[in-house]
Amino acid sequence: MKLKLNEFAANILRSKVFTVVGAGALAALAGCGDGTGGAAGRGSLQLFIVPEGSVTEGLTPGTGGENVVDGWTVTYETFVVAFGNFRATRSAAPDDQLSAPAVTLVDLTHVPTNGLVVADFSDVSAARWDRVGFDLPNATGSAAAAEGLAPEDRERMVSQGYSLLVRGRIDKPTGQSCNPKDATVCVPAKTIAFEFALAAGTSFDDCAPSEGDAGFSVPAGGSAQVKPTIHGDHWFFNNVTQGAELTERRAQWLADCDLDNDGRVDLAELAKTKASDVFRAPTYNVSGGMVPLEFVADWVELQARTIGDFQGDGECPTRKAIP
Repeated sequence: MKLKLNEFAANILRSKVFTVVGAGALAALAGCGDGTGGAAGRGSLQLFIVPEGSVTEGLTPGTGGENVVDGWTVTYETFVVAFGNFRATRSAAPDDQLSAPAVTLVDLTHVPTNGLVVADFSDVSAARWDRVGFDLPNATGSAAAAEGLAPEDRERMVSQGYSLLVRGRIDKPTGQSCNPKDATVCVPAKTIAFEFALAAGTSFDDCAPSEGDAGFSVPAGGSAQVKPTIHGDHWFFNNVTQGAELTERRAQWLADCDLDNDGRVDLAELAKTKASDVFRAPTYNVSGGMVPLEFVADWVELQARTIGDFQGDGECPTRKAIP
């Protein structure tokens, strides 16, 4: 089903897809406040899903830290993810829990810059919630569709059990596609269209902002915003990051995988090229991934399992595959 944003929020409320349970809630019912989340210390929380600028604005060539250093421009036309099963607990009060298990299919190219609200929590303990996680799961028929998602993309996500469906292109006025086994054999290739469609369901936990303590804080009498952030540049990294992103962004590998020189690349074609033929040391360091790396298609899956971040550039370092 396709829901407009206000209808989607109303359905969340009617179906009770989020819960606030535990010691803090019981204390509120009893009318006592102890300064650790009781009646005298309550707040509220909004949960967003947010696209990083690399999704909505693409990537540009240059020498800066966020640029593509080998001269390609990256543009996304579609960037659909399945998002759900947000959870948060407090080490100081493990019975205090926040949960929003519903799964939503979102095309992040149709989401406002500040993100899409997917759940609201009220009467939340005003304290630090230091154990936070969410999933980018493989889609099922129970997943809702946010406004802007094309019906055919929802159908494809659900029927194939995808966690991710991405379409875009790379452009370079002097671009070439070179034989992966012989980089001296090249043909002109100013534009390469690409599509990544895969079932790479992944859970992301122990989320923390780029600076400060893990999780988030809810202020007494106020509201907090929690923003899992989806990044769109990781398959263009020259390594697999964990923590600070000390990396270059390169796109030539994608052009070189256009083996039939038709200007289009998908995962089927990427599965025909050995990763070792395009990701060569010392330019690339391909160690440290969640999946074995044999073909270039494996690289896309490996990086797809890292795109879930937190509050912008914060990390969720505990990642596990979801069947």
